[in-house]
Amino acid sequence: MTLRLLICAFLATFAVACIEWLATDPSELVLFYEKHLRGNLFAGFLTVGGFLLSLKTFILIKLKENVYDHEEYRKIYREQKELDSSLQLYDPLKNLSDFLFWSVLSTIVAAVAQLTIGLFGNYWLTLGSLWLSFFALSILIVSLILIKGSLNDWFNFINHADE
Repeated sequence: MTLRLLICAFLATFAVACIEWLATDPSELVLFYEKHLRGNLFAGFLTVGGFLLSLKTFILIKLKENVYDHEEYRKIYREQKELDSSLQLYDPLKNLSDFLFWSVLSTIVAAVAQLTIGLFGNYWLTLGSLWLSFFALSILIVSLILIKGSLNDWFNFINHADE
């Protein structure tokens, strides 16, 4: 999980570095951010953070019931456990839970940053607000990929059971 967070931080840093490199005039970037981005980023991240916060438990419970408690998953787990005794049955679900937590936290922090440090009109604080936005966005994308992987397993189990 730490590696995924570091990759997300790297992607956010790379995105902000690209913006800084492309910005010909720092004051124009700040004005563009204030006029067109700050309000939308606040509303978007606050909405996504609240939505994920309310659905996190539901998503995890449904995945536990339909994927990790499925006999096909347990069969695969037992086969892999013979190769690596450190594996735990619900580790992928715990990792997803941890990453959904980071998703909620990062989106709420990014939303709050738009209305706190983003209000000052300072070039570096604007870049900081944008960095938090890119970090939250990259964590959301990784969470989506993790959920998609669990759903793919679920669909494979369902399809396999019908055969």
